[in-house]
Amino acid sequence: MALAGEGSVQPSNVRRLQPLRVLLVGRDARFMRVTSFLLSRRGYAVTRSSLADALEAAERQRSDVVLVELDGSRVEAGRAVAALQASVAAPALVLLAADTARNGWNGLPAVDKWTPIETLAAEIEAAALYRLPPQ
Repeated sequence: MALAGEGSVQPSNVRRLQPLRVLLVGRDARFMRVTSFLLSRRGYAVTRSSLADALEAAERQRSDVVLVELDGSRVEAGRAVAALQASVAAPALVLLAADTARNGWNGLPAVDKWTPIETLAAEIEAAALYRLPPQ
């Protein structure tokens, strides 16, 4: 018997009562617009924010998963990630980098910024599945 999240993804008749709340954090306006549109079409409740406002937006929206774009300052992104990890809501984090081999951080899932939407949706689902419950 396979556990949820292990092995291949099987189609399921189980539906969420509410869509996953996804916060998209970054600086690239075109990427944010396209990605939020595509994720919305797949049934996610998507909001957008800048790195500076990420913590406030995550707490206000009670985000389940936060996608952090790493195109800007790594120091600013690091502060935002640390604040999100230390927050009471403790959303799951997924990093979006232009080159994950070079820009990914140990301990956090990272995908290429312009990865196919199916791959990004799979990472969101995996991150939400293994999210720590709020304290």
